[in-house]
Amino acid sequence: MLYTPNRIPSHHHGSGDAPFALRNGKLISRGRLWSDVRALARQLPDDRAYVINLCEDRYLFCLTLLAAMARRQICLLPPCGLEGIIKDILRDYPNAYVASERTPPSLCCDWFEVAKPDTLETSGPVHFDDAQIALVAFTSGSTGYPQACPHTFGTFRRSAKMALSSLGMAQSNRLVVSTTPPQHMYGLETSVFWPLFSGLAMYAGRPFFPEDIHRVVKSAPLPCLLASTPTHLRSLSDTSSHWGNLEHILSSTAQLSVGLARKTEAAFVCRLQEIYGSTETLSFASRFTACETLWRPYLGAVLAQDSQGQSLLTSPHLNHALVLQDSLRLESDGGFEILGRSSDMVKIGGKRASLAELNRRLTDIEGVADGLFFAREDGDGECRMVAVVVGNLDKPSIRQQLKLYLDEVFLPRAIYFVEAIPRNKVGKIVKKEWEALMKGIGY
Repeated sequence: MLYTPNRIPSHHHGSGDAPFALRNGKLISRGRLWSDVRALARQLPDDRAYVINLCEDRYLFCLTLLAAMARRQICLLPPCGLEGIIKDILRDYPNAYVASERTPPSLCCDWFEVAKPDTLETSGPVHFDDAQIALVAFTSGSTGYPQACPHTFGTFRRSAKMALSSLGMAQSNRLVVSTTPPQHMYGLETSVFWPLFSGLAMYAGRPFFPEDIHRVVKSAPLPCLLASTPTHLRSLSDTSSHWGNLEHILSSTAQLSVGLARKTEAAFVCRLQEIYGSTETLSFASRFTACETLWRPYLGAVLAQDSQGQSLLTSPHLNHALVLQDSLRLESDGGFEILGRSSDMVKIGGKRASLAELNRRLTDIEGVADGLFFAREDGDGECRMVAVVVGNLDKPSIRQQLKLYLDEVFLPRAIYFVEAIPRNKVGKIVKKEWEALMKGIGY
């Protein structure tokens, strides 16, 4: 039975004829979305509390999420679809099944095949209670075991309204083209929930290569908003394609350097805006990186520091204040600078630096395609920096460029060149592959 509470006002934007998604070259209206949601909800398995939503097609992902909510089932969003991670989650959520459009690589639980229903009619939205838990996202903790972050429907609704208003997109009618999976909070917010609560539309696919992204943008029936990552933007900014249908760029998952931001804006001839948040908080701040150093919280979001120096976020989309994992420097006017995570800080010779900042300085060098710093103790027990680089620049040139920005103690004592740094779909390091790489170069 579909869940329909007695008295919940509609939160959804636009008429039934307004476009919600572009899938396989065809626009899908909002009225058709809700008809599809109702049809899929009737097909979902009975007597299940949780569904592990592994759909790669963004529209099918959204259908599954909303259909599950209509059946009072909660979506579980693992950080990746690896068998070991799924098994870890199943230990805590044994009443779960997997939903996806294709057979999972390993069937460690029941699988429901998701397909777009063949509905022809349109309908009004299914209304959900703001207090209903929409999903549980997972982030890897210090132990590597998935840490659960439940979020209600109301959290996403209020967050989307705050973000779009603060970013000046509340009345925008753009197509969101995302290079990030919908299971990741950044991809989930910008390409699923933002369109759900605004006039934005989603592109159902996830183009990866520059030529694929360019083809989607060029042929889109609406002006485009590209939501991507620094890793992707670094390769995209080297292309010579004309991006005339692209109106705005978003970046997240890691901080951009000023150099890459300016290079990206020059290549695409449009503004680039970074958004900042986490799986626990959702996004809550932004900046125009090419011309701004400080981040600005969304309207209504407030940051403060406690007696231990921890940064606290209070915001209308959150039920209570949250302690941020990042160390921030707060300005009196509300702006802030990200100093890095406590686990991200290195101290050498009484001086401190953030690994994230060192990495940004490294990858900002012309001729360095990718790179990472890490700290290692030498034979005397002293901490020393080492760099791993993908690129065609020689070691002296890299050190010379770094000297312009880094204290001598943070310059890499050794630089190793590799063909690629193992990253996942959102540009974060794949731990096991990184460890194998380190062994290969002698660490």
